[in-house]
Amino acid sequence: MPLQAIKTNQMRKIEFNVPTEIITQFIEEMTERNLSNSITGLTEEDEVIIEIEYDKTETDEVDQLDEILEKLCSGIQEEEEETEDDDE
Repeated sequence: MPLQAIKTNQMRKIEFNVPTEIITQFIEEMTERNLSNSITGLTEEDEVIIEIEYDKTETDEVDQLDEILEKLCSGIQEEEEETEDDDE
């Protein structure tokens, strides 16, 4: 999920915390949209912090990427719940 969005003149920045389980899918989606990005670190939960720099014309692509990340994260949660149910 995005941590923060920062506006600087025309360019904007947003950070996404991406769980390692879905990093490949997220990066594929991000590169398809040709968004300028960099990996800036890891969170305490071992999520990869990805910073994306974009301009106003790319806002829709960033919003789409945010929605995709939410769907991918909910898929992880569903898998974890299924695994917990199987363990019982």
